Amino acid sequence: MIDYKFVESGDPARGMKSLWEIVECLRDPLDGCPWDRGQMPRDIIRSMQGEIYEYIDALNDGDAMHQREEIGDVFLNLFLLLKIHDQNGDFKASDALNDACAKYIRRHPHVFGDVKADTAGDVVRAWQEIKKTVEGRSEDGVDFFASVEKSAPELERCYKISKKAVKAGFEWPDVEGVYDKIGEELSEVKSAETPDEVEDELGDVLFTVVNLCRKYGVKPQDALSRANKKFVDRFNIMVRLAEADD
Repeated sequence: MIDYKFVESGDPARGMKSLWEIVECLRDPLDGCPWDRGQMPRDIIRSMQGEIYEYIDALNDGDAMHQREEIGDVFLNLFLLLKIHDQNGDFKASDALNDACAKYIRRHPHVFGDVKADTAGDVVRAWQEIKKTVEGRSEDGVDFFASVEKSAPELERCYKISKKAVKAGFEWPDVEGVYDKIGEELSEVKSAETPDEVEDELGDVLFTVVNLCRKYGVKPQDALSRANKKFVDRFNIMVRLAEADD
């Protein structure tokens, strides 16, 4: 048994310290929790993804108390990740936090220095310049899309690939071109003859629809989330009406 007493505090820094202390107790090699001690980074990532989705649900529902709970769960998972890497000798938790602090001070010279940035666009341009000239992060000459995360959900990855292609001048002159392309791809789905061809052509349809979302300034993930919610709500109404008629 670990003798630990939690004391609530109105100070976020003190709250962070308490959470870290609790994680250290959970991961204690002798007296910690067998389940928490057995967790590895990939286990935590799956858990954290679930917590983030639950936070998004709470955000969409406007439920502040649920948002508060899920943010706490996300922090717990983050701290567990830091502790696991620390214990594995990959890097110290303090190093990861120090790196983050240094990076975000470096990338905000308009806040922590004398650089002038009046708009969000100014900030993005300055940030890209810092990444190249200060941090030495240049585009991969072999893979133009190397900076697009390979592990991102495919819908989000598609959106980012589309946005990056635009920076190289690969863009329809207007939204009508996207509509025409969707029609073309749908026709190719109809004429597909094998399951592989159908999958290939449907992928092209989805990719083009994501581009249509981008053209309208809509995140495809948000649009699909709204459509899912709308369908579920309407379907549940039909189920209740059907049950009432029985």
